Amino acid sequence: MLNHLTTLLTLSSLLLSTHAGILQKDFTGTGHIYVLQSSDWPTASPKQKVGCLSDAGRFVKDDSQDACGVFSRLDDFPRRIRIVIMGKGDNAWSCVQGHQSDIYDELYTIDGFPYVFLCFGDVACYYDAKHTPDSNEALSLWQFRWGSEQRGITPGHVQLQLLWKKLGDLPKREGEEVVIPGPRVELKEGVQVPLMGGRARE
Repeated sequence: MLNHLTTLLTLSSLLLSTHAGILQKDFTGTGHIYVLQSSDWPTASPKQKVGCLSDAGRFVKDDSQDACGVFSRLDDFPRRIRIVIMGKGDNAWSCVQGHQSDIYDELYTIDGFPYVFLCFGDVACYYDAKHTPDSNEALSLWQFRWGSEQRGITPGHVQLQLLWKKLGDLPKREGEEVVIPGPRVELKEGVQVPLMGGRARE
């Protein structure tokens, strides 16, 4: 009887770990940032990929590996975006050399997501572009800020998510323990409305 109980507990823990979702440690090192056309994170998958972010932070078609930029998840904060105005108070992304980033520039993921989706600000995980890029086209990508003044994506635009595809690890210093910054939020029943994406408007 004890043998069967041990086997059952082992199988249960394996099933739980298989479906537990990603953790902060999955968003580390260097990688590509792919763009998915999605308005619903629970059903989003890499099959919805429509491009990636280039080295300049622009939304491009990923015709080749060279088209996609290689980004590093730093222990402090990643590079900031430059101002390209789209509407009231929002800026499109682009990478600027030498910019001193601050806490508002941070991208993070949420423990429990099925993939390493990248979020910003106060649990905001969706992005906006005028359309998906054609070959040799570099588009601006905006953060989508759901709220009383923005209940849905701008008509004619596409709603997007960012997906981290890890390529490798950053070099570590001997004996140094790295603390991975992340939010104090994890997926549970009854998540906040901003995480609901397109379903928030239904």
